[in-house]
Amino acid sequence: MPDLDSTSPKKFTNSLSFRQARVAVLVGFVLGIGFSAIQILSDLRREIQQIDTTFEQSLKILEESAFQAAFGLDKVLAQTVVNGVFHQLAISEATIIDSYGDTMYSRTRPQLKTSLSWLAEGIFGEVKSYSTPLLEKETGFYAGELIIRVDTNVIARDFFKRSGLVLGFGVLRNLLLATVLALIYHKMLTKPLREIADHIHRGATELPVSKAHENDELSEIALEYNKLSHARAQAVTRLKEEERRYRRLIANSQVSLSNANYSEVIKSLNHLRNEGVDDLRHYLDVNKDAAWQLFTTIEVLSANDATLKLFGAASENELMQQSKKTFGPETIDMFEEQLCAIWEKQRMFRAETVFYTLTGEEIIGVISLPLPATDAGFSSIPVSILDITEFKNAETELTFRGEIIEVVGEGVLVSRVSDGVIIYTNASLDSTFGYDRGELAGRVVSLLNAKMDTTPEEVSSTIADKILKGDRWGGDVLNVRKDGSLFWSEVSVTGFEHSMHGTLAIAVQSDISDRKFLEEQLRQSQRMEAVGQLTGGVAHDFNNLLAVMLGNTELLEDLADKTPETKKFITTIKSAVDRASSLTGRLLAFSRQSTLAPVPANVCDLIGGIDDMLHRTLGATIELAVACPDDLWPALIDTHEFENALINLVLNARDAMPRGGRLTIETQNATLDESYAAQSTEVTPGDYVQVTVSDTGEGMSEDVQLKVFEPFFTTKDVGKGSGLGLSMVFGFVKQSNGHVTIYSEEGHGTSVRLYLPRSKEAVAEVETVQNVQEYARGVGHILVVEDDAAVRSISGSILRAQGYNVQEAENGHEAVQHLRDGLSFDLLFTDMVLPGGLNGVEIAALAQKHHPDIKVLYTTGFAENSSVEVRNLVSSGLLINKPFQRTTLLEKVHQVLENKRT
Repeated sequence: MPDLDSTSPKKFTNSLSFRQARVAVLVGFVLGIGFSAIQILSDLRREIQQIDTTFEQSLKILEESAFQAAFGLDKVLAQTVVNGVFHQLAISEATIIDSYGDTMYSRTRPQLKTSLSWLAEGIFGEVKSYSTPLLEKETGFYAGELIIRVDTNVIARDFFKRSGLVLGFGVLRNLLLATVLALIYHKMLTKPLREIADHIHRGATELPVSKAHENDELSEIALEYNKLSHARAQAVTRLKEEERRYRRLIANSQVSLSNANYSEVIKSLNHLRNEGVDDLRHYLDVNKDAAWQLFTTIEVLSANDATLKLFGAASENELMQQSKKTFGPETIDMFEEQLCAIWEKQRMFRAETVFYTLTGEEIIGVISLPLPATDAGFSSIPVSILDITEFKNAETELTFRGEIIEVVGEGVLVSRVSDGVIIYTNASLDSTFGYDRGELAGRVVSLLNAKMDTTPEEVSSTIADKILKGDRWGGDVLNVRKDGSLFWSEVSVTGFEHSMHGTLAIAVQSDISDRKFLEEQLRQSQRMEAVGQLTGGVAHDFNNLLAVMLGNTELLEDLADKTPETKKFITTIKSAVDRASSLTGRLLAFSRQSTLAPVPANVCDLIGGIDDMLHRTLGATIELAVACPDDLWPALIDTHEFENALINLVLNARDAMPRGGRLTIETQNATLDESYAAQSTEVTPGDYVQVTVSDTGEGMSEDVQLKVFEPFFTTKDVGKGSGLGLSMVFGFVKQSNGHVTIYSEEGHGTSVRLYLPRSKEAVAEVETVQNVQEYARGVGHILVVEDDAAVRSISGSILRAQGYNVQEAENGHEAVQHLRDGLSFDLLFTDMVLPGGLNGVEIAALAQKHHPDIKVLYTTGFAENSSVEVRNLVSSGLLINKPFQRTTLLEKVHQVLENKRT
């Protein structure tokens, strides 16, 4: 580096003006040489062209004299002509030849040889020859030939002399120009700059500017220096003040601060690097004492009062002398990591380690020190030690508590009340919401709440208001997972005041989706049960009315005339009653109060029996596929009601495929276990026969699926559906102790699954019964018990018309009174459901107690709370459903009295 303190005058050759002049000379020299070269090349081209022109003109001048000499064979004249040619120094040979080819006269001159002959020969050629024939102009008579040869070295010598003069003049011109420029530069630039440098060297705080340079760059330099000098003075003042403040801060700081000299450490590390050590960590592992030896070279320059207090030292000297007592078990290991950080040229080192006070108490501290970028910076490094002993002890306790929170089954979420930002979530909550561990930290809590009647922000605001008032908040919240799926959770929120985050909301929540699902199923089941009871009651009363209508119509048929018009009216009434009876049958099926006759049956055989009907129902545009396995279990069902249910499902599927499609009926064995039953209400674990009816139709929305089994609910146009088809299916399956599910997607179709209970018995053979149209006059005493007067009257009229002796009773108590009065009855014909406390089964029991030989026949619009008795009665053929035809009643009465079974 140059000696900045030197004040000796600089040599002129080192001055800026000299160097500028030198550059100008060099540039001018190069440019002059270039321009001279261009000029020489131009002259060379002209010289080459001039040579040919010159010597061709010389031949023309001597051509006439040479012709005279050759024509007259005058050798003296020939010698004169040749000697005349030789006056040109470049001609080395001249010859005149006559017409016979003989040489009349020839003269030669030695060729010139110089050091540049090779260049001349390269440019002009070694020898140039010129000749001209000697002819008479008028006759063209050939007298001979004049030949000359030119020495190009002579021509080149003259050319090089002229070129040398051109180059020499250019060099002299450039030297003169450089000298003039050097003097100008020295006066106008170098001298003023040297004056400025002298002022700066003498420490001037402000540079003077001469008038000659007030408006040029030198004045700008002086002004900028004056600004910098003033700013520097201010910066020095501030720096001194900051230094004083820094020293006060270090002295009064509550954090341990000290200065350490690491110069020897960095020198040793550089020495190791120069010796070829590449891996310092490996070197320290091999040389166990190396780290300790380097550690002993560190010099502690100073330490503040906080450092003395931390280690329990009275003075810096005491701390220095007993510093070895402060070493913890990992001090040297920590120092090795520090050395590796220096080796890897890191900018900061920080580590947690254990120290000891001079009295032996353990200190857990974080040591931090910046690592300088230059070796000189290692002479004074600030070292800080932060005492975190209390923090670590508290952290240990918090870790223990945190581990407990982490493993609890409930989700725990902590958020700031002020802005809703999530501070903490445990593993259970992250897993429940589908987020990675810690991914929710920093997000707002409303992100987890689903949109309901109130927005997530409003829910969060309501909870925050409660917490800020010191209250707790609890309730059910609909949440949204990361994948967008929704679920319910039961949430309890408690407030907590934190020193840094302010008021926190600590929410503990449990996933109650399963409970909500079961509650919804229970509500749906209760709703369906309530609707079922209502529809069952309506159907019972309606069946009584239909029984009156049908009975009176049949009696009227016997009394009326037999004209076609009369028969048409009566047939129309009976047809309307049949349709109304079918409607009440569906209502009773939904309310699970229809009278079923379950028998072991093969579902595949039943499907096959109505296969033709199904094909006709579906039409040509819908493909029907049926899959039945050979090992299908028998199902315990009412075969007639199953066929009706299947037809209803097929009709619904057909209406869902107006443009055609595919309908699939599949059967298989299925076992519903305890876990499945726990997820659904009214499902008993066990074996079932599964019947699945699937279509490729329009499908249904989720809202429609929730209501699809409700009576009178339909998505069809007015007049195109009663809304009882699927409700009848639902009631039939439930009354059969089965289970039904539906799954549908809009635009993809619907699949309905019926789970029918498996029968432990084999499939029963079906006995064909012929209807009896006419009966002989009846004989016997019949007690008719019916609470509906109209139904009781029509039943009595039919039986009396057939010849039976009939006694009527309105309720159970009246019937019992007739039995106790000693009257003898052959048959008790009673309704199953009666007012007054006694139902039909109980009346029959009392009747058989007083009259052991009495026969019993039951009738019902529905069988409330008597499912077991009803199944037994149906299987024994002792029950008929309302409304019944006259022939059905008479047939049953006749069979019972004759002790026959259907």
